Amino acid sequence: MEALTTALLAAALVALLGSSLLGAAALLRDRLLRAAHWSLWLAGGLLLAALTVRAAAAGRAPWSNLHETATAFSFMVVASYGVLQRRMPVRQLAPVVALIGAGLAWLALSQPSEVLPLVPALQAPLLLTVHVGAAILAYALGGVAFAGAIAELIQRRANDRIRVLPSATAGRAVAHRAVLIGFPILTAAIVLGSVWANLAWRAYWSNDPKELAAAATWLVYGAYLHVATRRDRWGAAAPWLLVMGFAGVLFTYLGAGLVFVGEHSYAGA
Repeated sequence: MEALTTALLAAALVALLGSSLLGAAALLRDRLLRAAHWSLWLAGGLLLAALTVRAAAAGRAPWSNLHETATAFSFMVVASYGVLQRRMPVRQLAPVVALIGAGLAWLALSQPSEVLPLVPALQAPLLLTVHVGAAILAYALGGVAFAGAIAELIQRRANDRIRVLPSATAGRAVAHRAVLIGFPILTAAIVLGSVWANLAWRAYWSNDPKELAAAATWLVYGAYLHVATRRDRWGAAAPWLLVMGFAGVLFTYLGAGLVFVGEHSYAGA
């Protein structure tokens, strides 16, 4: 099972890198953008298959350690983009989304893949499934918002002349939609996390590094929602807040668990 999961992840990484390269090459030939999307969907299918195999092998939700959560994060970035691009003109974001997914797939491949028994604090199947799953989905939507914000910032400076990216308006729209969906999910994940913390450690809040990082990230996205619809200089800062927000997501996901010692250090994610 572990060998199959690794093979699926490796194939997904190749497909994601291929999607990114094909999307960039679409500057020379437009039809390559369609090929980039097919490669991205192939990668999404391979990531979903890897998660399914992992869940079958572990007998639980496949996101209890860094190997598993990075796989799930990569899949959810691709899936979130796939849902949003169906109704919004942002197909040119595929290379950026693929790069984010590829980085996460590489991270998953770099981590130990053994299926190990859960530590006592994680032995809560429902909360493991819902709390961690919600957090990863919120992170993924933050990744899509980041991609849209990057497109907006570049196209705003280039006056929408770069063909391989969506327009600044489209980038801003998809980023805003992603945050509108992801912010309440992130809020629910934080609330569920505090409930789980009380069950596991007899405290709803313990100033754990991951808790503090999650709260700071939540505040950044809250600030974005406060200024997003303004037409003054604060509104112009909105995409930069999304860049900052995704930096907060990555720090919450990786830095807070790996750099600092806290209650979440054992999971790494």
